[in-house]
Amino acid sequence: MPSLTPADLSKRLRNEPADRLYYLYGQDTGALQSFASALINKLCPKADRTMNLHKFSGADLDVNALYEACEMLPMFAQRVVVTVNDLNMDSPKIGKSAGDRLRTFLADLPETTTVIIYSTGVDLYKNKRSLTDKNKRFSEFCAKHGVSCEFAFKTTSEMGKSIAAAVNKAGCSITKGDSEYLAECCLCDTSQVRQEIVKLTSYAAGRQITRADIDALCIKKVESDGFALAKSILSSRAVFVFNRIRELADQNYEAFEILGTISFSLNDLYRARLAMSSGRSQQAVIQDFKYPKNREFSVRNAFNEVQNVSLPRMRKVIRIFSDTDLYLKTRSQGRQADMLYLEEAAARAMSV
Repeated sequence: MPSLTPADLSKRLRNEPADRLYYLYGQDTGALQSFASALINKLCPKADRTMNLHKFSGADLDVNALYEACEMLPMFAQRVVVTVNDLNMDSPKIGKSAGDRLRTFLADLPETTTVIIYSTGVDLYKNKRSLTDKNKRFSEFCAKHGVSCEFAFKTTSEMGKSIAAAVNKAGCSITKGDSEYLAECCLCDTSQVRQEIVKLTSYAAGRQITRADIDALCIKKVESDGFALAKSILSSRAVFVFNRIRELADQNYEAFEILGTISFSLNDLYRARLAMSSGRSQQAVIQDFKYPKNREFSVRNAFNEVQNVSLPRMRKVIRIFSDTDLYLKTRSQGRQADMLYLEEAAARAMSV
């Protein structure tokens, strides 16, 4: 069976018998954890768990013990459920012999056994979009013998709809624009979105949640700060730039981390400016540079911000931060001195 989306898997679970093997992975670990918990609850209710639910950690997996658990017969229940959390096929503890044995018995599980392999605390990716080669092959193996499902980040539009539904359920309201703004601030991370909704709905106490509420209460991911800083540097908003850098420093971010987020967003803005100069569309930029769903908004925002910025100036700004990055990585003088050097770089960039 090919890999499924979470929506397709939910539909399959409602309409078809349970599969014997599930492989759940993805970067939106909040959504993944919630789904895995619901799946375990569905297949092994609490009353059946004492004898029929067996949990393993992928970090120190005993393949022989896992095999024995998979071969057990259910006791006063429909099935045995075996879970493996944070299995990484790149781990040195999963050598060729253990990997081969694992695949051998997972390919021929008893009819009364369901194995759920899910990852919430280990990075299985070699970049922002692709699993490492070993983990990709294992995902394909699980898709062949059961179900493989990736929990990728939603788009801001999709997450905005989820936010609006959750806010309404809590007795408050929020506009479409502000729900998507909150999604952007959290980079569509389900775990963080849920935490922020709890704060916002408690604070709003039945009224409409405003953008001012979001700015006052919500902790933005530093990546979203990078865009605000980058566009403010290009528009020479010195007060905002220096205040925000100091706020991030007070939150214990290092100078090279703040610089990295600024440079990352400057690249988004530069790509947008080049695309506009050559008649390329937003969608073309998203496709050409393989933007993940939760960062597609950055391309749209970049197109809106760079219309009046010249390419020569952008190149000068990028050069300043590139040189600063090299300096911080090769000639670091300590946290305080590095932060001062970053502020000086920002000042130079705003003056070009």
